Amino acid sequence: MRVATLLLAVCCTAMSGCGAYTWSSSMDARTERTVHLETVENRVFPPSPGLEYELTDRLKEEIATDRRLVLSDAGGDVRLKVSLIRFDEPNLVEDLDTGQPAEILLKATAVVEAFGEEFAGGAARRKVTVSTSYTPLLGDSRRAGLDRLWRDLSREILDVAADYEWASD
Repeated sequence: MRVATLLLAVCCTAMSGCGAYTWSSSMDARTERTVHLETVENRVFPPSPGLEYELTDRLKEEIATDRRLVLSDAGGDVRLKVSLIRFDEPNLVEDLDTGQPAEILLKATAVVEAFGEEFAGGAARRKVTVSTSYTPLLGDSRRAGLDRLWRDLSREILDVAADYEWASD
């Protein structure tokens, strides 16, 4: 225990005394990929209109902050076609006294098709699924839950577009 405490103290002292630290990876040396994003296609059944616009907007926001990708109006290294194929929102837990939903699951699945010269055969396809939940009785809104869901799904989709190993398969 003393050794771990001493090691932690030495690391904290060293980190605070040396200034700023940065993280890097092998991706840092690679050039950014330009990405053309089509509006997300909503193929959810039963129909849930509007979800495609929320996901498209969030994808654009995430591309703007992703250092690996740059949004392109036309052309680009990668053309992304995203189809939202599933959206579920079941109650996980109900309050026994009121019968109101206490926790609600949000789950979305999208098919991602990436087209570009770097992909074997010119195209690649993957299915990505993410889930999160929100708790209305604790003040967590559906809107906040949906924001988390679209953020997580967007990040998974962008990982597909930026995955150099996948492109070389």
